[in-house]
Amino acid sequence: MNSKPRLLIVDGNPFIAGILVENLKSDFAISVANTGPEAVRLLTQENRYDCVLTELNLPFVNGLELTKLIRNNRFLCNIPVLVLSSATDSETRIQCLNNGVDDFASKPFNPLEIRAKLHALLRRAVAPVYESAYSQPDSARLLPDIKSFWQQKTRVLSMIRRSDPVKQSA
Repeated sequence: MNSKPRLLIVDGNPFIAGILVENLKSDFAISVANTGPEAVRLLTQENRYDCVLTELNLPFVNGLELTKLIRNNRFLCNIPVLVLSSATDSETRIQCLNNGVDDFASKPFNPLEIRAKLHALLRRAVAPVYESAYSQPDSARLLPDIKSFWQQKTRVLSMIRRSDPVKQSA
């Protein structure tokens, strides 16, 4: 049986974080960070998350900087990021999307829409933690960055070779 996907919510407003937790706890195993540095600590201390939902305007490290950190870390780079913000202008949305954000939701928000967006992001994710080969010992999974398979504890490398062009005779 699969466990719930792990979600990190990053929001400095306890009221907003509380609304999100209350509406998402049936679908996700949730951790909450109130600041960017706290989120960085949770992400880098062997806490494996399937998705990150972050406010854009955070103290110390904002949501965009947090996203850049996630995208530049080889262990975190495949985690989907959904930004939640009161900014509604197209320039902000475009800047976020161009810097690695997977989706954007504006405040005020509908919690059901946030849930739907998170599930859509997880469907497209490379290898969510809750469905990983680590939890299914007899399965194999492709690690796209290094083109290798893991099956149980045996590492089998798959090499991609391009064949020489076939010579055609006249």
